[in-house]
Amino acid sequence: MPSLFAGAATANITPQTGVPMGGYSARQGMATGVHDRLFARTVVFSDGATDLAISVCDLVGVGERIVSRVRELARDELGIPAGNVLVAATHTHSGPLDVNADELTPYGEAVARGVLQSIRDAKQAARPVSLKAGRAEVTSISQNRRDPAGPIETLATVLALAPADGGRPDITLVNYACHSTVLEHDNMEFSPDFPGAMVRFLEREVGGTAIYLQGAAGNINPVWMRHDFAEVERVGGILGAAATRVVHELEPLGAGQWCINLSWSEDVEKPAPGTLLPAAPLAATQVVVDLARQQARTQAELRGELDQLEAEQAAASDLAARREITARINQLRVEWAVAGRMADGPPPPATMPVEIQAMRLSDECALVSLPGEFFVETASAIRAAAGVPHLLIVGYANAMIGYVPPEEAFASAGYEVGRALLEPKAERAIVDAAVSAVRGLYGD
Repeated sequence: MPSLFAGAATANITPQTGVPMGGYSARQGMATGVHDRLFARTVVFSDGATDLAISVCDLVGVGERIVSRVRELARDELGIPAGNVLVAATHTHSGPLDVNADELTPYGEAVARGVLQSIRDAKQAARPVSLKAGRAEVTSISQNRRDPAGPIETLATVLALAPADGGRPDITLVNYACHSTVLEHDNMEFSPDFPGAMVRFLEREVGGTAIYLQGAAGNINPVWMRHDFAEVERVGGILGAAATRVVHELEPLGAGQWCINLSWSEDVEKPAPGTLLPAAPLAATQVVVDLARQQARTQAELRGELDQLEAEQAAASDLAARREITARINQLRVEWAVAGRMADGPPPPATMPVEIQAMRLSDECALVSLPGEFFVETASAIRAAAGVPHLLIVGYANAMIGYVPPEEAFASAGYEVGRALLEPKAERAIVDAAVSAVRGLYGD
């Protein structure tokens, strides 16, 4: 029977102030301060033969150049194969802009070096652990931003890693889907937004290192009272408190918990909720699918349709009709802005390679990466078809290809559809590739 080893570490990746911030096109000016530092948070799993490194950065995304550099460094300096390294982002909209450039920038190199250091430290800290999985119901902090009655992520998946010889878990992974946008475009200070507050809450209450794995949050926004740092703490605290309860409930797994029965004069065991996951050989795989891009229209082609729709919007008296027109206008305005940025450059390739990565942590637990902004429906489809009881969907991972809505979402237009680079059928192809990758880990 193999043993499972794990270690965790963090590295400060906060940039200097006075640089552009990412996440909002409406934001004006440069970063003026650091409210909370930005980190790379990393866990390294090992079974003695295979190492898997998972690193999550407090950034709006991680571009291919940063990911490739991390993998290169981890391979050359630590002996971890490139395909065994996953780099993702929390998708905070209060981080730096310079993370998805076509070339590796000085800040991108600094991020890659920081991630490498966290992988090195986590690998050195690895010790025998037990892996436990549970779920926390979380419904009050998010809402579908395309349809208030639409689906959201109602359960956060919690993985707790405790010393194999007993004790409280000291590495916690939380997988949930919600845009990191409690703070708005008027905030000019660096912050991890609510994921940072969540990990701070967990680390205060439980100890050790906590890591937030952002899910398929492309159509899920946070619910807020205000756009300020107190609200960041409130929203993060709700998720952190839910995860903390699960971590505490998972602790007795493998050790046991009892209640004194006075009628019988016995100590009666009460099973703890959650699942103790036996160690199994670790594995990783990558699938690359080449998908067709949408054919972009010019600003001139879009202008006439926009003018007509704006006139219809002004004349519309029915709320439902006005909302439908507004969704189409929002789509076209985004397309118009993108067309303007692309007008002076060479035409993009007709297709785009998309990487899906999957990792097996146990016989009943795996994770799969999605390299951009996917809808929560996509995560549900992958989980339903993959057949793994505890499957973590990690969005914003290994690249940033933008929005990939399900094909049926294109009919209702909207901002996300306007930002989509790939054709409508791309999402289905990615779902199939993700399911195939996960099943392949188990020999299916």
